[in-house]
Amino acid sequence: MVMSSVRLRPPPSETHLVPPPWTPLLLASRWWVRHGWGLGLKRLMLREWLDVGLQQNPRRDRVVRTRYGFRVRVGTTEDLIQRSILVHGCWEPHVSAFIAGRLTPGAGLVDVGANVGYYSLLAAQLVGPQGRVVAVEPAPDTHAALRANLDLNGFSQVRTVRCAVTAEPGEVRLFVPHAGNVGATSVIEPERHTAELRVPGLPMTEAVTEEELRQARIIKIDVEGAEGTVLASLVPLLDDLPADCEIVVEVSPDRLAACGTTADEVLAPFLAHGLHPYRLVNSYMPEDYPVMLRRPRPPVRVRGPVTEQMDLVLSRVDAEALA
Repeated sequence: MVMSSVRLRPPPSETHLVPPPWTPLLLASRWWVRHGWGLGLKRLMLREWLDVGLQQNPRRDRVVRTRYGFRVRVGTTEDLIQRSILVHGCWEPHVSAFIAGRLTPGAGLVDVGANVGYYSLLAAQLVGPQGRVVAVEPAPDTHAALRANLDLNGFSQVRTVRCAVTAEPGEVRLFVPHAGNVGATSVIEPERHTAELRVPGLPMTEAVTEEELRQARIIKIDVEGAEGTVLASLVPLLDDLPADCEIVVEVSPDRLAACGTTADEVLAPFLAHGLHPYRLVNSYMPEDYPVMLRRPRPPVRVRGPVTEQMDLVLSRVDAEALA
């Protein structure tokens, strides 16, 4: 199966067979998807039954142990991220595998747009007590869920910052587009949104300390259209980052265009500093997860302009793919 750069989940069809709420059969299906055999059967169960059933019959407040050993409290299975963690014990398998392969004890990660903390928790598990993790999340309720997940795991090596990364200090408007993906909260106003938030904004140098940046092995950025601002704030700091520091960023040309710029313009200063762009294949289709978990793909060198939404790795390594 060939997956595009980013595959998005279509709305559930009314013809799907929907299970009742959290029955033993639903639990057994989740176990089978995680541990059973039969790739085709797993994908069929996910597409036609399990994922749709969880969306329509959300189970709340369940603690899930991930494939990497840390725990996450699933607040609602209506949310794409939390539902994926519940079913698969993982979010974005290719991205998770890449980050997990880069972090070692004592390393650091800066997580801008941390959401409920999945990547911050993953990093804390891998870098250990001597490592440094900074989780930046502006939305109040999401930040509270992030803090609760850190407390659940006893990770004291993570510092949280409740702000958006901005060019100047000030208040920022965020828009929550729909309940099905809390991670889609954006500074860009959609045609329809369910809520509007006003949150504090801080420049990168005020949100993250020099010591935390100097220890960062990975800087992870997922800010739904504000990546141009966050990346621009990193440009003056590039010479001070560790030589092996890599930036993992979700880039959306459509959202960048709404902010008056392009992906190539945003990435140009990094290429001028000797960093090279690599694409991480990603998919949000639940039936793709068994394939991605079985065979994680390494980031592959991007040749040419970035014209579609994708997850990029910016690295000083010069190769066709990142091992």
